[in-house]
Formats: sequence, structure tokens, C-alpha cells
Amino acid sequence: MSKCRIVQCMNPPKDWTKCRESETVLITGDGRTLPDDVKQFESWQVPHDVFCVNRSLLYFQRPINHWAAVDAEESVWFSQYCNSDVLPKGKWIWRHIIGVCRGYDFYWQGFGTFNTAASRIIWPGNSGYFAMMAALEIGYTKVILAGMPLDRNPCWYEPEDKPGPNWIGAMYTQWMDWKMESPKADRVRSMGGYSAFILGNATKEWCEK
Repeated sequence: MSKCRIVQCMNPPKDWTKCRESETVLITGDGRTLPDDVKQFESWQVPHDVFCVNRSLLYFQRPINHWAAVDAEESVWFSQYCNSDVLPKGKWIWRHIIGVCRGYDFYWQGFGTFNTAASRIIWPGNSGYFAMMAALEIGYTKVILAGMPLDRNPCWYEPEDKPGPNWIGAMYTQWMDWKMESPKADRVRSMGGYSAFILGNATKEWCEK
């Protein structure tokens, strides 16, 4: 089974600090819990950057710091729906992708165990997993996941009766292995769901520690 343990940027800046406005980052996914997770986190009033994954960008009506996607169709979506609310004049969204793709700022590659040639090309995980590891490499000391319950409910922007993602066991195993093996795992928590079961629940006290 293929597993990615770490990502490294192929074109890193000389200094990642220009890409951070805070030492804490909130990474947002498209899970059903996104609105409630973000509201709860923001009620803590913890200074933070925002790192959106896929269409969670739409939830915010204010500038964000980073955006990431693994799937090519999400890149097309970004170019169509990115607006002045999240990208006002004079502001920039740092865009991250696995591999090399025009229109992105930073290109990343994964390292780990790959049992086939195809698995070195096809990302063995989800976009939230990629964003989490990228945020740690960027230098954030506290990483909080929101809207990543890793359950089978539909996305936050979809009808309630629509089927959700069909996560496979290997995906959960990859998250659990990372938690057990990564020396940076204690810097990550989640607002809820299976990701919180694996990584631990984020609390205001932990964020401020």
C-alpha cells in the first residue's frame, strides 16, 4: 500500500516567513462540518492565517493566505470563482499543488512508500492531508483542521441527500500512521470528526499554549 510521509517544496522561497502572517494556521476542507467548525474556532479569537482546500474558499468573505488542491478540476474552479472578497487588490493567495502546474506558486512532491510507478504520480491521499503537511513545512507551529471530519456526509455546499465521499480504509491508515510516526504530529489538531479522533481535538487552550 502506498503512503506519503512528508512533502517537500520543489521551488521554495528563500524565506518562508513572507508566506506567514501568524504562527497558527486554520486549514479548511469541504466537509459538512465546515461552517460550524470555523464559527467555533473563530469564537476563540486566536490570531491565525487561513489555508483553504478546494472549495472551502467560497465560505470566506475575507482575504485568505493559502489555497491548495490536488485534483485538476479544482484548479479550473479556482480561476472561475476566486473573487475580490478573498483576493482584494494588493493581497495575494499563495497557491500550492502536487507536481508542476502553471498558475500555482509552489510545487510540491511527496516522499514515502510507493509500491507502484503509478502511485508516485497519483497522490495517495486527499487534499487536506497534503495541505496539512505543506503547512508544517512552511513553518506553522500550530495547525488546526476544520471541515475535515473524514466522514461520508456530503460537502458543506451540497444538498443533504447527496452521497458523500467514499473514503477507503487505506486513507484512514495513512492518517493514523502519520500521527504515530511524524515528529511534527503534536503540532496538529482537528475541530472534530475522525480526524480529531486520530490527531486530537483542537481547543482554545491548546491553540494559546
